[in-house]
Amino acid sequence: MKYLSRMKKLFAFIFILPAHYLCAQQIDYKGLPQWSWHTEDSTEYYLYKPSDMKKNRKYPVVLAMHGCCGDNDHASLRNTVDPIVRMWHNFSNNTQKTPTYIIAPATSCGWQQHFNDLKKITDSLIADGKADPQRIYVCGFSMGAEGAFDIIQQYPGYFAAAITMGMAFHGDSTRVKDIPIWCNQGETDYFSRSLRRNVADIRHLNGAANDTGATWVTGINPRYSNFKGYDHGVMWVAASTQDLTDWAYSKINDGNIYPTVFFKTPSYKQTAEAGEKVNVEVAAHDADGNIKKVEIFYDGKSVKTFKKAPYKLVLKARRGDNIIKAVAYDDKGKTSTAETILRVNIKPSISWQFLYDAQVGKFYSAKINAGGGNGILTFITDEAKLPPGLRLYPDGTLKGIPLIAGSNYSIPVKVYDEDNDTAEYVFNLRVPLKNRSDILVTSPVSANGIPYRVSTMMLGESPFFDSKDTVLSTATKEINFSDIGRYEGLTFIKTNINEKDTAADSLLSFNIDEDAIIYVAYETLDSNYHSTIPAWLNDFEKEDGQIVAQYRYYNVYSKSFPAGKVTLPSADAKANNVGTGYFVMIKKD
Repeated sequence: MKYLSRMKKLFAFIFILPAHYLCAQQIDYKGLPQWSWHTEDSTEYYLYKPSDMKKNRKYPVVLAMHGCCGDNDHASLRNTVDPIVRMWHNFSNNTQKTPTYIIAPATSCGWQQHFNDLKKITDSLIADGKADPQRIYVCGFSMGAEGAFDIIQQYPGYFAAAITMGMAFHGDSTRVKDIPIWCNQGETDYFSRSLRRNVADIRHLNGAANDTGATWVTGINPRYSNFKGYDHGVMWVAASTQDLTDWAYSKINDGNIYPTVFFKTPSYKQTAEAGEKVNVEVAAHDADGNIKKVEIFYDGKSVKTFKKAPYKLVLKARRGDNIIKAVAYDDKGKTSTAETILRVNIKPSISWQFLYDAQVGKFYSAKINAGGGNGILTFITDEAKLPPGLRLYPDGTLKGIPLIAGSNYSIPVKVYDEDNDTAEYVFNLRVPLKNRSDILVTSPVSANGIPYRVSTMMLGESPFFDSKDTVLSTATKEINFSDIGRYEGLTFIKTNINEKDTAADSLLSFNIDEDAIIYVAYETLDSNYHSTIPAWLNDFEKEDGQIVAQYRYYNVYSKSFPAGKVTLPSADAKANNVGTGYFVMIKKD
């Protein structure tokens, strides 16, 4: 009854979630040969079998539980493409760093009714001698995270580690306190609003009486990440920006509980003066044995090993962010690691360097480097001084497609650190005229006045942009090109995912300086589902082959246009039963 009550609350708020957070979003992923469909009593699931398995070798197993909400319990390939699944193998190349069985089941409402079946599935792999019983992992997002929390409570000695995203903990903390858990939440997520308190409560049980659930606390269970600026949908950012799987693989369920270790002093990012002597104190204990030793590292170098408590020493502060690490070893060979930062102010500096020439109409990317500083360094500039078409990203990447030639652009760059210390440097950049073989695309804009973005076709680039996302970032997006074939290197226009469902005779307009072939790549569903195209695309010629962006597939249509202004109608994605619409590529005719 408690579970049903929680689910009623979940459904009461589910209407506020953007569509792309919901597992019911229709896709037509064609799958990989390693995936096979199975049933276990009332539970349907897909199983990923590692390639090139060796005889007499046992492999890890991960159980990946999706979020709400399917309309039935039918397992489809849709369940295999969530980031919680994809992080366990390189989706584009269909490879795994560590060969692992992946179980991707399906449910329409909640997971508890499937727990017995899911355990039978993993038990059968173990019984067949294929799976390692000491390396069974579980991960989940939203409703799936709730399922992960619940299943480790139901079978507390079964799993080696758990990864949760987008859900608070409910239940008996004493049943999970010794299971390695990495909890992830968005800063403003309603469903995770009590998670930090949950983390603190479990850490209290593990000996950290004063813990507040801070993200920087390591060496004590659970581990915790909070993503600033994110709400509920943290699957991709959590999976793509952290070593979640490496962390999980480091955990072995051999009956021996991992030791606990954390810093009493110094506090995280505690400040000091250069040369100041700083007291360091570490707490360490082992719930089912004894601490054999604690080793202290200072900026990567071992400086002290303790055979017994107290674990205290004095370190001399150095300029910059000093990383202090404590490794606790128990009497059965397991280790846990805690890290903290001792901060001595140091100003950042921008490395002197030349920027190689850009060229009108050609994709440009250069990295500006800086050193020193405390914490993350962020780069900014006066955008009015940049060559039109280029942008400076916060990580120092200068990239884009220049639109106007110039013999000498002076670009003032400022970098600042977490203490707001700054450094400045003026870079010079030449932008020669375009090559005769290139084409220049300018002024891409929607009928709603939203500027569209111009880039170059390359693996890892995203075909779309989100006009509601105002944060500049070079991070790879979840939907990115994985197979572009002969279109590599072409200039293309990213369209706005928020305007994909509009129905208008004029959505996108842009200018080309020469006659060109315009390629429109429009999403297609032709495997389990069926899609159509807008009527205006019937005037284009369909090209052979497809472009693939992970689990999205695009047919390509071409038409010649004269130099000047080009106007294209809307994608009308919903009416044509697709989820993303189109993007545009341009090639000199």
